[in-house]
Amino acid sequence: MQADVNARIDVYFDFSSPYSYLSVARIQQITKPLNITVRLMPIALGAIFQKLGWQSSPFLEQPRKLDYMWIDVARQARKHGLEFEKPAQFPIGSIVAARVATAYKEAQWHDAFCLRVLKAYFVDNKDISQPAVIEKILRELNLDAEEIITHSTSESVKGLLRVRTEQADQLGVFGAPTMVVGGAIFWGDDRLEDAVAHCLSI
Repeated sequence: MQADVNARIDVYFDFSSPYSYLSVARIQQITKPLNITVRLMPIALGAIFQKLGWQSSPFLEQPRKLDYMWIDVARQARKHGLEFEKPAQFPIGSIVAARVATAYKEAQWHDAFCLRVLKAYFVDNKDISQPAVIEKILRELNLDAEEIITHSTSESVKGLLRVRTEQADQLGVFGAPTMVVGGAIFWGDDRLEDAVAHCLSI
């Protein structure tokens, strides 16, 4: 069964979210044969957390839950045949990558860039908060890293990321990844298949 030609899943995610890594790493393989369009929508999740009264990841408030999360992510990565290593620092600033992805959301390399950043953090234990790390990823994609980083720090791009984050907040996003399908939201990597099924049903 294939989806309607207008079928689309918007994936709101944060580059410092381990479950976002799992979803972004596997969503295209699931949706492409079904004719479903996927839009990767990185946001500044920390801004939403602050509006909800959290100063950082809610996982940090519950050490047992945090410990379980790392076990679960590693287990799910093995299940789906994905590489994974627990990063040395969590959470981590990801605003540089989010701005690049926002500024170049229509670029052909956008999705590849998003996945490479997530892998840099959750596989290679790189500090993706550092512009040099993001620049290296861009160069590996044969892109003009300096020009892209410079453009991504413009006030207009910062404004676009704020608008997208506010849009996610208005949709009811409270964690990452959140898949939005025709107004319905599905939170968490374990709901990815449900989001796809809903997309096929509408």
